[in-house]
Amino acid sequence: MKRMMLLITTVLIVVTLSACHRSLCEGENCVYVTVYPMQYLVEQIGGDYVDVARVPGSQVHSESIDWSAKEIIDMKNADILFYINGGVDTYIPEKEESTFEDSNVKLVDISQVITYNEVCFSHEHDHDGEEEHFECDENSLSEDPHFWLDPVRMLIAAEFVKDQLVLEFPIYETTFEENFEALKINLIQLDDDFQAMADAATKPIITTVMLFTYWHVRYDIEILSITTSAHSSESSASDIIYFSDEAALHNIHYVLFEKNTNSPAGDGVLEELLKTDSTAQAAFLHGLGNLTNEESDVNLNYLSIMYDNLNILIEATQ
Repeated sequence: MKRMMLLITTVLIVVTLSACHRSLCEGENCVYVTVYPMQYLVEQIGGDYVDVARVPGSQVHSESIDWSAKEIIDMKNADILFYINGGVDTYIPEKEESTFEDSNVKLVDISQVITYNEVCFSHEHDHDGEEEHFECDENSLSEDPHFWLDPVRMLIAAEFVKDQLVLEFPIYETTFEENFEALKINLIQLDDDFQAMADAATKPIITTVMLFTYWHVRYDIEILSITTSAHSSESSASDIIYFSDEAALHNIHYVLFEKNTNSPAGDGVLEELLKTDSTAQAAFLHGLGNLTNEESDVNLNYLSIMYDNLNILIEATQ
């Protein structure tokens, strides 16, 4: 069946998304990160004793980044650089023996402690009657790097970050331990609240992208993904009809979009659903890899955004 290639902008302009932090450290104790959730952990645990910055260019998923000479010097003179791996940030370990050779910075791979979900990000939808089948073999499986959507894995990462900071800056160990314990309480409560939502759920959710798989794995939330990749939007006309039918079958009134992106496929499903359900509407879930300028300006952070996500899920699953 002929498929429609629906192109979308998966990430906003780099300038817009770079608000999650400046790209250069200003303090003496300097830590670089490649995604916003790691910035949040370093800030919460390191407090005033650690300065954190984003790796230049890391706001957009890319297989390679061309850094300026100053950016390279600043990163090489930093103390720690945390990166995710798991299918992203591959340019960091690849440049360990070139760009980062003979440097001061310690490159730390979060996948040392985080086990990533394996997801079939690229497969064909095969609709047979009322059933949906996925054609996926082992060669199609990919690691899903968005572990921070799972509060339990986020807590594992937090403890790892704390341990690394203590090793690098032992004079502040007491403060780091205290800050970690406070963060731990919040993450445990977040996990409890997500579990309560899942326990009360009465219906699946329909999402425009295959980004939120950790909620299915951790909380057994049934997720119907319109598209088969983490951020892009590719679907066929039959997919749009299929998912609008599924929404009607399960009494689903929300199409859940990834916030700060566009989804023609999601627009198509919502338009089709509105033909039979006047209450159907869009809602937006945040993937948390980056923050926009506007989000940063109003002091949103990982915890507040995750609770925003939770409120959407409560509404959508009831």
